[in-house]
Amino acid sequence: MNLGGNKHRVALELVRFVGPAVAIALALYYLPNYFFYEKLVGENAAYIMQLIGMKGTVWAIGNRVFLNQFEIQRMCTGVQVIAVFFGIIVSIPKVPVKKRIVAFSIVAISVHLANIGRIAFEIWLLYDGVLPWSLAHYPTGLILGIVSVAFLIVAADYFIPQIGDLTLSVLDSFRS
Repeated sequence: MNLGGNKHRVALELVRFVGPAVAIALALYYLPNYFFYEKLVGENAAYIMQLIGMKGTVWAIGNRVFLNQFEIQRMCTGVQVIAVFFGIIVSIPKVPVKKRIVAFSIVAISVHLANIGRIAFEIWLLYDGVLPWSLAHYPTGLILGIVSVAFLIVAADYFIPQIGDLTLSVLDSFRS
């Protein structure tokens, strides 16, 4: 996607892309009930914990899922990152469907695997006395999240170069 240096054209292309991307991401994040996915994330994290010799038990009360004493909520699943990338991948113009499917599949699987590893790691940090929960959960999760999102941007751009092209065109338009 070559948008040149025309600021108005870049702005229009950005609006055509960002509007649908945001709408899709918000709908995908807020509309579905993610109980099934919260349970899957909890079960997968419990499995990893058990592989490294930790107790990991998943249980539910109503629509709430717990891994040991920790509640697995929508925001714990990484589905927000999946929703944002889905919105971007669907909304970027002129990309073949097969490339969209491959890029989204890689992003979704990577987010899922990274997230269940993050949950097991944070609980291990707490249970082994390395960090209190206040440090194991938020700062550690944030750092791992930033690294993961950076990797996902590179991976998505590899399969759909138009993502990087649009980003660079927008940045170039602000510099000129």
